[in-house]
Amino acid sequence: MIKTWFLALRPWSFTAAVVPVTLGSVLAWHHGYGDFSLFVLTLIGGILLQAGTNLINTYGDYIAGVDTPESALTCPQLVKNQLKPHQMKMAGIGAFLGAALFGSYLVYLRGWPILLLGSIGIIFGYTYTLGPKPYKYAGLGSIMVFFLMGPLMVSGAYYVQTGFFDWLAFWVSLPIGFLVAGILHANDLRDVNFDYRAGIKTLALILGWDKGFLLHYLLNIGAFLSLLILLGTNKLPFTAILPLLLIPQLVSIIKKTRASWQGNQECLIMLEANAAKLHMQFGLLFIGGFLLEFIF
Repeated sequence: MIKTWFLALRPWSFTAAVVPVTLGSVLAWHHGYGDFSLFVLTLIGGILLQAGTNLINTYGDYIAGVDTPESALTCPQLVKNQLKPHQMKMAGIGAFLGAALFGSYLVYLRGWPILLLGSIGIIFGYTYTLGPKPYKYAGLGSIMVFFLMGPLMVSGAYYVQTGFFDWLAFWVSLPIGFLVAGILHANDLRDVNFDYRAGIKTLALILGWDKGFLLHYLLNIGAFLSLLILLGTNKLPFTAILPLLLIPQLVSIIKKTRASWQGNQECLIMLEANAAKLHMQFGLLFIGGFLLEFIF
């Protein structure tokens, strides 16, 4: 049972929260601010928010008839009757309450902006697949996750450390936003046939096969292009150039995306995993670049 719940949380996806929270924090440290205890609290809150979203997503897709034994490869707990739907829903709500508990102390320290950002995170985490009009089923999933797990999380973590907002936190978040949106869009491309049969609309279905894969190219290339622009305008320390070491991996992903576009099922199935790997590696090198500058 412990293993079942562990897998239901989808802990491999937690890097989608860890990367932006850490990036926003190290940017604040780069600007001369820094409190490690506040970073830990923000990180725990971000992970709980991600966990709650994962659990509610699984529940919402199940009751909407989107998940089937064939499609729910990474979250089969409900379709295989390993857990009950009400258990999944209550666990998701519990994770959101945990995030709110940790966030309440940050609200006490930093005031209403953190309350606003935290509320947005919980509301949109819940309504991804639940509520009167789940935005995932309206083709807004990739667009919303770009903002929620890019600018929102990076700027929120920066504000926790400093007590104010800085436009640089927004610009720095863009490469991460592109890549995290790329993860979700890769998932939608992989599941396009299942989602079509379920009668929902994802961005991949709205765009169609050709334009859907074109967007996947643009999201991955956009991350590196935005980093180059930030470096070229002297917005970042030179050490933030480290993610450019991943250009060979970007080329590999472009090739695998093209193979998926042409019908290679093996590449299509691995599209999401490759996107998540690139997001994690890019994020770690980006964070490492700031830390190197901070240390030296």
